[in-house]
Amino acid sequence: MSTWYWYTGWLPSLLAVIGNGLVIYLILARRRLRTTNNRFVLSLAMADFCVGACFYPGHAICHFLLTSCNQMIRDDIAVLMIYSSVSNLCAMTLDRYIAIVRPLRYMSLMTARRATMLTVAAWIIPLSIYFIPSVCASLDLFRINLTISVIIWTTIFEFIPCVVLLMATTQAVITSRKHYRRDTLLSSQIRYNQPNLKCPRSASSTKVMGTVVATFLICYAVEVYSSFCYFTALCVMNKNLYSVVRFLVIVNSAANPIAYALFKRDIKKELGKMFGKKYVGTRRVSEPTTSV
Repeated sequence: MSTWYWYTGWLPSLLAVIGNGLVIYLILARRRLRTTNNRFVLSLAMADFCVGACFYPGHAICHFLLTSCNQMIRDDIAVLMIYSSVSNLCAMTLDRYIAIVRPLRYMSLMTARRATMLTVAAWIIPLSIYFIPSVCASLDLFRINLTISVIIWTTIFEFIPCVVLLMATTQAVITSRKHYRRDTLLSSQIRYNQPNLKCPRSASSTKVMGTVVATFLICYAVEVYSSFCYFTALCVMNKNLYSVVRFLVIVNSAANPIAYALFKRDIKKELGKMFGKKYVGTRRVSEPTTSV
């Protein structure tokens, strides 16, 4: 593995642990943050926290401190956390997609029970499809065709999520822009007829959803390319590319809490209170489950 990876990998790992740990603490400690939407944010933050805590530290400990290390089991745990992060991002994107594209049906479609089931499924799917078979094969409990298994895992947790997330986010952004233009026109008409009436602006999840998904697609573009090289003979995987893939995976988990702090209004507000800053932002949304 490249030398630069060992010198720089600790920084995004530390940011992922601290940032996602802070998000987890805020959601668990602040009752007003315990909304349906934040169930998905909490689950994704837990997965990203585990990526930061397990991925690079596991490599570093095995590389520098231990003379013997079960590399296969270590990698299985790290990849489980990465795939759990991907599946939780898909679950959160589905929630925000419904809130943006079908706002009038959101409350009936995304109940607390369904949100819980969806987050649990986001952890069970990578556990059952990847981790259990891979660990059993590593312990020689049974044999699997590694090539076919890698193709299946890569398709389910890399190729399909990238395509689905791109399509869902694109449609959500288009729909959100239509809603914004409609609301802007309506607000201008109301202000013209009643100048003293202040019209509240509707909340939008587009910035959070778009930022998180865009970061994921940018970071995982190299991962998809490396997988393409692995399956075909059109390109060659080298040491530097392998290190870049690992580094960007950690960066993706470290970037998510930054997106929450910058664009998610309820978390931004609580961070302002925590650090003694007066919250300045748009008015509170009437429905907390769709607030951002």
